[in-house]
Amino acid sequence: MIYFAQAGAYTRADDAEAQRAKLALLGVDARVSERDQSGRTIYRVRVGPFDARAQADTMLEKLQAAGVDSSLVRVERQ
Repeated sequence: MIYFAQAGAYTRADDAEAQRAKLALLGVDARVSERDQSGRTIYRVRVGPFDARAQADTMLEKLQAAGVDSSLVRVERQ
């Protein structure tokens, strides 16, 4: 299992990039990824991957302390 801290999911790429830039100002390296969901493209802003849940939890705490609404995402290893 690998973990990500997701700091938003947007329908507009510009909104996702704005969130990524905001995180960069906090010293957080985030990436924007696209996903098709119900026929619409969703732009996800994620930090990671982390091999351990504890690492992801630490990042979530940092993001939430900075006022960034975020959540844990678990992904099965391929």
